[in-house]
Amino acid sequence: MIDFLRSADRRRFPTYILIFVLATLFGCTTALKVPTAPTTSRTADGKLAEQFSLTGRISVRVGDKIDSGQIRWQRTVREERIGLYSPLGSQVAELVSDKSAGTAKLRQGKEMLTAASVADLTQSLLGVPLDLDRLAAWVQGQGLLENQSVNVEFANGDKWQVTAESFQVVGKHQFASRVIATSKDIVVRLVVDEWLPE
Repeated sequence: MIDFLRSADRRRFPTYILIFVLATLFGCTTALKVPTAPTTSRTADGKLAEQFSLTGRISVRVGDKIDSGQIRWQRTVREERIGLYSPLGSQVAELVSDKSAGTAKLRQGKEMLTAASVADLTQSLLGVPLDLDRLAAWVQGQGLLENQSVNVEFANGDKWQVTAESFQVVGKHQFASRVIATSKDIVVRLVVDEWLPE
């Protein structure tokens, strides 16, 4: 699948590789905790926020190719909206899931792909279903220890190492300021500039 993405149109590479990596990283997994720091790290035991808004920066490195940009994610009862932007703020792509209508759309420029759900959309596009619930939980540190790595093994045998850093408290919720995931020559970094429960 990575070979397909590497041979794709250069305009689409950042969007498709980012979605592929997110889908792979946050698809169906089994997490095994492997401490790499003292056991004084905090666990995210706070209440999981079902609705929130997030703004931050994301970078994906595959071998010697690095793409980075901004991310804006809003999750409400009715809708999930993830916008991907260039480092200077121009929108590159938008992923929208309308829960009441049962549709998910990925828009990049004038192109639009539609499916019944985000998982169906990413499955048809990339062969891997994207689990936004898992991503939302990991951003909030659920199942992770602060400043400690967690080994994640997928059903297909892919192995990732995920680290959540600098938990911040917002009311009765908390989030990780940084989430870093690595697998072989892939490194994904998410820096959360603002996270607010709604």
